[in-house]
Amino acid sequence: MASLNKISILFLLISLILCFFSSRSINANDDILDIACEKYKECLDYINADKVLAAAATSDLDLGLALMKSIVAQTKTTHDYVLKKKIENPVYTECEKEWLNMGPNFQLILDRTVKNKGYKDDTDDYDFYNVGDASDRCETSLKNANIIDPELNRKSHELGILMVSANRSLTHLSQKKRGLIK
Repeated sequence: MASLNKISILFLLISLILCFFSSRSINANDDILDIACEKYKECLDYINADKVLAAAATSDLDLGLALMKSIVAQTKTTHDYVLKKKIENPVYTECEKEWLNMGPNFQLILDRTVKNKGYKDDTDDYDFYNVGDASDRCETSLKNANIIDPELNRKSHELGILMVSANRSLTHLSQKKRGLIK
């Protein structure tokens, strides 16, 4: 009977230890998402709905790079959308140029960020946002032509969510590397 009690206590201890470590990894993922999204529900929902992004929430670098890859893919699909719109309406010419250039420029930043394992230079985040400003220039050119495109607005909004989240993750990583935060 005493050995049965020892086995039960041992089993209970092992279970508690496993629960503790599994909850710690969940909390770590939550912390990474909180940094990327700052508890912004739309951002959290977006990342959690995408299996690749949700799975990458294991480190600032992994999530930041996954978000950047998603940005590159989204700029390509949005460019395809704008290209079709341009065929229907030449007012979309400026937008088509902006979205065409964003894809390769984001890819260059992604390649550099992968190589450096995060932001290396103080200007990396500036370069990242500077490329994304093309979305705003597109929106402005359409507004000036009195065109409202809800689908393009949605795509631009999603791009903004991805950019802000990626930048927060990568900036947090950069600050940790520099010893500015723990």
